Amino acid sequence: MNEEDDGRPAFEAALGYEYFALQGLRSSSIAEAGTRASLYFTTLTGTVLALGFLAGNTDAVRWVAYASLPIVVLLGLLSFLRLVEISIEDVLALRGINKIRAHYGGLVPEAIEYFPPPGRAQAINVMVDTGSHRGRGRSGLTIASSVAVVNTLVCGASVAFAVADWGLPPLGGAAIGGAVAGVLCWLLLRYQDHRFRAAVGED
Repeated sequence: MNEEDDGRPAFEAALGYEYFALQGLRSSSIAEAGTRASLYFTTLTGTVLALGFLAGNTDAVRWVAYASLPIVVLLGLLSFLRLVEISIEDVLALRGINKIRAHYGGLVPEAIEYFPPPGRAQAINVMVDTGSHRGRGRSGLTIASSVAVVNTLVCGASVAFAVADWGLPPLGGAAIGGAVAGVLCWLLLRYQDHRFRAAVGED
């Protein structure tokens, strides 16, 4: 028995440990993504409810809005940036799992039935080849994208409120707010797509 044969059992065992470690990493990534998204949406909901109550009872609502809405937008931006990183970590872990599955699929002839290799153009969040193929812009179907869209709408609404409060007509404020939201949303989604392409490439 040569040294290569001696190392094979240890290598197979290490692959098994790595497989479970990558599964644990994916589970923790998904849990963190849900927690961060929930934190943002809970903060946003509480802020909107507080502004709604204040609007009917006091004139101080505008100052509370000026103080709280930028904080909500900043929290949304930070949440989006971290969610993009979490999504990339999850995809990289998935790729590692698929490499191990490919190795297992080649051990014996019948193993391919139990460890089918993923297609090169499969969706980024599909473990095995199910016919769900990647397409341009599929990286936009993430929790980070949901946070980005909602946060840009909040930012646009905040700008529209501020512009109208400074004396511009409501229609003009709405137009400016809509333009800010649209541009910001486009920038964030472009950033996410760029990060995905830089980190995981294209199939």
